[in-house]
Amino acid sequence: MKLLNISLDKITINSNQPRKHFDKGKMDELKESIRNNGLIQPIIVRKTEAGSEKSRYEIIAGERRFRACSLLNMGNIPCIVINAGDSKSYEYAVLENIQREDLNTIEEAESYIMLMEVYGYTQEKLSEKLGKSRSSISNKIRLLKLPEKIKANIKNGVLSYGHARTLLSLTDEKIMEKLAEETIDKGYSVRKVEDLVKRYNGKEIGKNHRNRSENIEKSLKGSEECDEKSFLEKKLTEFFESRVQIRGKLEGKGKIEIDFYDYEDLGRIIGTLNIDFE
Repeated sequence: MKLLNISLDKITINSNQPRKHFDKGKMDELKESIRNNGLIQPIIVRKTEAGSEKSRYEIIAGERRFRACSLLNMGNIPCIVINAGDSKSYEYAVLENIQREDLNTIEEAESYIMLMEVYGYTQEKLSEKLGKSRSSISNKIRLLKLPEKIKANIKNGVLSYGHARTLLSLTDEKIMEKLAEETIDKGYSVRKVEDLVKRYNGKEIGKNHRNRSENIEKSLKGSEECDEKSFLEKKLTEFFESRVQIRGKLEGKGKIEIDFYDYEDLGRIIGTLNIDFE
């Protein structure tokens, strides 16, 4: 690790940077701060293995600062150069952004998935590295199942994490999107959205499990236009009060996936099945 003054034209942006959204207002504030006070905190870079003479360093942490310095046409900027492979580089970037609270909730969740699927991290290892509970990590990852329109609203800061997590309790994506739009337009609090979701789910769920089973059988027999797979997923979701997905074809081999928030929620689902492990 060493501190160097490096020319901006020798620094490249990391394509795997976890942060994708840059707020223009905050960028302008950062630019003015650097204009008035200079770059106080160096960015972190690594040497590229096969870089040209004009781009020999890749950003690990500090892309916002780099962009602001570029807008100011600064020549050289202070950089901390470290030795890091792809996995360690991405880990540094995620850690730095999370600790500085620079990532929105969706970017944070996407970073977790990247670390898990590409670099072999488990949720337990992420929990240890990032100092976050496994349930917190799991809940953030679940947000990636939201419709794209809602995820975009979270990225843009018009929907909060609390609102988004509550909307996940809905099974109908159209209702989910409609309530999200209404929440933004009318400025609903998280508590208000929770009440609306409970009211909707209460109407959908029915009075008891026996009625649910009877309704499934009647509906399957009485509606030729019904998409059986989607219908069954919806009814199973209502039964377990958690999203259920049927993988495979109904006439062949398949599997059923049931989402749960955390260990406590898993216990609730097991309790629904009346399974006794003793």
